[in-house]
Amino acid sequence: MAYGETAIITVRAPWISAVSPANNATGVARTVSPTVTFSEAIDPSTINSTTFELRNASTNALVFAVVSYAAATRRATLNPSGNLAAGTRFTATVRGGATDPRVKDLAGNPLAANVTWSFTTR
Repeated sequence: MAYGETAIITVRAPWISAVSPANNATGVARTVSPTVTFSEAIDPSTINSTTFELRNASTNALVFAVVSYAAATRRATLNPSGNLAAGTRFTATVRGGATDPRVKDLAGNPLAANVTWSFTTR
């Protein structure tokens, strides 16, 4: 950049490029560990069980789980503490938006909004 020029900096929020299982999937194994892949590197301190959760869609009960993040693949995995209930619809949510706790990239830009998807076990 030459003297006197100004740089234009674009701030872009990260987004989710893939989820697994797919939204509205049925016949999902009870041993599933839902995953989410981000568009860019995420601050590992912001991806945890308060920002990535799984709930029973009927009762809204939280599924106890451990969340891990692999920086190399930009993928977070939610590992439930046991098998999920059979024939049950579950809803996964990754938190974004304007209020912490929420997922942020390495520059501190948050996911623009919550991302939610559902699936049903066999």
